[in-house]
Amino acid sequence: MSRKILGLDLGSNSIGWALLEEEGERPIEFIASGVRIFNRAVEDKTPTPKNVKRRERRLARRVVQRRARRKQRLLAYLIKLNLLPATLAGDHTPEKTLNGLGDPYVLRAKALDHPLTPHELGRVFLHLVQRRGFLSNRKTLLGDMADDPDVQAVLEELEGEEDASSERAKEETAFKKDISVLRDAISESGSRTLGEYLAGRSHHDLKRNRTHDGGHLRTDRQMYHEELAAIFQVQESDHPVLTEKVKSEIEEIIFRQRPLKLRADRVGKCSLEKKNVRARMARLEVQRFRYLQDINNLQYFDPYTDSNKSLTDEDREKLTELFESKAVVSFPQIRKTLGLDRKTDFNLDYGTKKLKGNITSVAIRDLWKGWDDLTEERRQALAEDLITINKRSVLKKRLINHWGIDIPDAINLAMLEFEPGHSNLSVKAINKLLPFLKDGQVYSDARASAGYGYEVKEIDPSESLALPPDIPNPIVAKGLSELRRVINALIKEYGKPDAIRIEMARDLEMNTKRYAQYIKQQKANTVANENATDEYKSIGTANPHLGLSTYPKRADKIRHRLWKDQNHLCAYSGNTISLTQLFSGEVEVDHILPLSESLDDSYMNKVVCLTAENRNKGQRTPIDAFSADEDKWSQITSRVSGWDKKLRSKRDRFFMTAADVQERDFISSQLNDTRYIAKVAQEYLAPLGCDISTSKGITTSWLRHQWDLNSLLGATSLKERTDHRHHLIDAAVVACVDRSFYRTLVGVAKSLERTQSDLSMNDLHTDAPWKSFRDDVRNELDKVVVSHDPQRKLTGALHEETGVGFIEGVGNVYRLALTPDVKSTQVPKIIDPVVRECVRAHLARHGDNSKVAFAPDQTVFHKDGKTPIKRVRVVQSKTTLKKLQKSKFGVKDKSGEVFKWHAYGNIHHVEILRHKDAGSVSGVFVTMMEAAHRVNGIGGPKRSIVQKDHGKDYELVMSLCINELVSVPTAVGNRIYRIQKLNAGLNSVTLRLHTASTLSDDSETLPFQESTPTGLVKKKVQKIEGNSIGQVI
Repeated sequence: MSRKILGLDLGSNSIGWALLEEEGERPIEFIASGVRIFNRAVEDKTPTPKNVKRRERRLARRVVQRRARRKQRLLAYLIKLNLLPATLAGDHTPEKTLNGLGDPYVLRAKALDHPLTPHELGRVFLHLVQRRGFLSNRKTLLGDMADDPDVQAVLEELEGEEDASSERAKEETAFKKDISVLRDAISESGSRTLGEYLAGRSHHDLKRNRTHDGGHLRTDRQMYHEELAAIFQVQESDHPVLTEKVKSEIEEIIFRQRPLKLRADRVGKCSLEKKNVRARMARLEVQRFRYLQDINNLQYFDPYTDSNKSLTDEDREKLTELFESKAVVSFPQIRKTLGLDRKTDFNLDYGTKKLKGNITSVAIRDLWKGWDDLTEERRQALAEDLITINKRSVLKKRLINHWGIDIPDAINLAMLEFEPGHSNLSVKAINKLLPFLKDGQVYSDARASAGYGYEVKEIDPSESLALPPDIPNPIVAKGLSELRRVINALIKEYGKPDAIRIEMARDLEMNTKRYAQYIKQQKANTVANENATDEYKSIGTANPHLGLSTYPKRADKIRHRLWKDQNHLCAYSGNTISLTQLFSGEVEVDHILPLSESLDDSYMNKVVCLTAENRNKGQRTPIDAFSADEDKWSQITSRVSGWDKKLRSKRDRFFMTAADVQERDFISSQLNDTRYIAKVAQEYLAPLGCDISTSKGITTSWLRHQWDLNSLLGATSLKERTDHRHHLIDAAVVACVDRSFYRTLVGVAKSLERTQSDLSMNDLHTDAPWKSFRDDVRNELDKVVVSHDPQRKLTGALHEETGVGFIEGVGNVYRLALTPDVKSTQVPKIIDPVVRECVRAHLARHGDNSKVAFAPDQTVFHKDGKTPIKRVRVVQSKTTLKKLQKSKFGVKDKSGEVFKWHAYGNIHHVEILRHKDAGSVSGVFVTMMEAAHRVNGIGGPKRSIVQKDHGKDYELVMSLCINELVSVPTAVGNRIYRIQKLNAGLNSVTLRLHTASTLSDDSETLPFQESTPTGLVKKKVQKIEGNSIGQVI
């Protein structure tokens, strides 16, 4: 009976698929194949979500909007009190009127000693609302306790402390230092308030809180509170309107801080108790749940028994006390607590890794000494109050009255900021698991003991995939979404497959930190390979009798890295291996665990050793081969124990017996990818009722080489990554790899090991699944249409971020900051002739070197020699208003006047039109903004995103979006291209071959003259509508 097998190569922006027919556990032919390409969900250089920048800019806009709303609210209130002119209510340019009332800094100083007019006083209040100073994170946590006198006394003591617990805390500490410097300067100047101090300063920059003289003018919220109180005290006798209610309202408008709230609907559900929400990470149960898992998983290597040992009950009790008393636990502390040697190696010790203790308990204990005197039940109740009571004043009152805690300690506890986030489990599930974890069970056993077994539930097979689950990793979420498109299209066309075999790219679940570590390791490997190449060449030159090739092979480079890792010693005898010996027949690369038993050809299963020692070891594991000789085995274990920690998994292989290897079932491990993404994919595909497997893909590269598939796309035997179709090849290979295949491979390896000790995967040979497999793959490559995800959605910026001004007769202008990045060619474009000459002369005095002339310690002055020039207006381009209106859109102020111009953002699509009578062709490039206006009915009724009616004289030939496909007639037949770029300025459409994965090869694009709308129509280019599996509709 035949079966349909679907092989998938899932990457961060691609899916290769191959559907094969199988008979008798052996693939026999292709049914179909294809490639789906889509945009990455993260930035290209780092796995940072693409919405991060958008989110940061949105946050900045909201800060500006809130400030504007505060100012508008206070303005309206002051007008109501007759403290500002009523004419300001509808004035779109209030600055003119406000400036006429006087310099706000001078008025702020005057208000401390002399009565102000009502409008002058209103001007002062309005000025204070614009900048209200930095608010410490601790003060933000005060909430409704901010005005409590007891709290203020405690807070004054805390503000003097430095906090380096996080980057945010360090930044806050730096702010506080700058604020302290400013307070000292205010005091030394004899000024009573910040306003009086600033009124006496001549530098405009200081008043606007900008960088100055290499430092920062940092103000805090308290300075403004103090100044406002001082002004109230002096002015209230002359202004009866300043009642207590009015003063309170003014303070509320100026200083109100919006409380941060976590939306309840953003907390996920428990993975074990589906109806319950996940527990707060700060809860005591969650803290213990976390550290007990670490303790129960902890093992250490015992050199006396040559094995990894788990902790005893006594050990666990000691560590439980340690983890309860420490927020962070280091491995030196664990070794000291357990009385172990400082060189003892733990399985969870990865470099600088530290384990987390009971952070909540430690934080409370540090602030209140009575914590340890409470019973466990009372601790639980107190922690519950601290975490769940959000209103600070209510919490403070309860701590004092119910818990009997002193006022200072109660205030400190009420201000305590706990560990953020949530566990994956609910309180109910954790409480069920904790007793078993306390007994020493690992999580999987505790879960089974608590009744949360891993039994596979019977499900009714589904005929299609539903929407993927909500996953926080944007790469995984995007990958599953596109996987759904492909799977459902395949089911619709060919029916449901019987088995799905998936290989996943390693970058699918990398976050920014892991990606940085990966790049760092890649760079280290590159350096190691370069060193190996240099030393290989020097050995070859000095020892021609070795007959080394001019350039080292990959195996030679690996041999050199192994030799370095082993400190130039043979892994089994401990004898020194010279560099000359390394590349000779005296030394071999050995698999620690025999290749025939483990099929593990990874770096971590290899060592270099003397050939004689390898013969002695044979096809056995090291412990089976050498442990009978106690002295020799002791020397081996001593050496491998001294290897770098990153080689721990290699060292562990030395202590695996043949029975261990059999029990571990390496074939199953090859066919079972245990990464998070693999588990998510299996769970997502499970409702289809197919046999789902996710392989690690270790053998895919080797099989491509074995079956000579790489040369189908490139001129060499290396994988051709410049062609999207390499994903199809990988998918075809993945579809052919199952348990039966690995069993065949094991048989081949065992046969070779009888005659060859220095064995590698390259020495093995396995036939292709069927005789014409390679030719059939070529046929699939020739006929495939790579499916690209068309960019039809309204996404991306509607306009560019930076706007420009316009001056009639001059053109576009913009402000340029005089920094070291300024180019000498920009100076002649400065609009003001006097300023231009000052800047030119300054630049000339520094040898026309802008990096020196405009360095931070250099200042450009006006002709008076006093006024600094920080920014200048520069001509961007000469243009007319008529031309400007075609290429940019104007942003209007409140009065309806255009005050700046922004270039349009991305082009959404191009509409290619033909004149019905003349036959002339033109292109209408529709911006993302225009497309959005059409859809949303801005400037007219809602209409189709593509305008099909262009009047009686024109007909729409076709519209083209990014990544849509077209068929182009050529001398050798039609070729498929995708739309790579739309360029309105050049009136062109860049077409690139649908198979091309890079943008650097011009031979894969159409010539420019054929890429204009006229050229496309003349060449009889036709638009192709395709689906997600590359079928032309």
